[in-house]
Amino acid sequence: MARYDWYCEDVLSGKLEVEVVWQDERVLAFHHPRPKADVHVVVIPKAHVSSILSSEALDGDLLISMVTAVQNAARTLGLDEAGFFVRTNAAAPGVTPHMHWHVVGPGIPEMV
Repeated sequence: MARYDWYCEDVLSGKLEVEVVWQDERVLAFHHPRPKADVHVVVIPKAHVSSILSSEALDGDLLISMVTAVQNAARTLGLDEAGFFVRTNAAAPGVTPHMHWHVVGPGIPEMV
């Protein structure tokens, strides 16, 4: 059973106000309301896409918007100089029920 993703659902509904880093008509990039890193931005489609493994995730325009949001967030927050990584959900059990990417920095974590 998938967990309720309170922050994305509440952000998209307007229930939770967040600091928006970048957006266009397809995606929204905002500071995570409970960051676990110095810089933690979440990039989400404005329309529901279940995960990066879904057929809806193959929409070229959506993917361009997602990458553009990552680029703009990185530049805006100085991560283009400091380094960062992007993590995405893959519809694993217990993972939130929609596609979202996390832009986390500064720095690139050591490989485990």
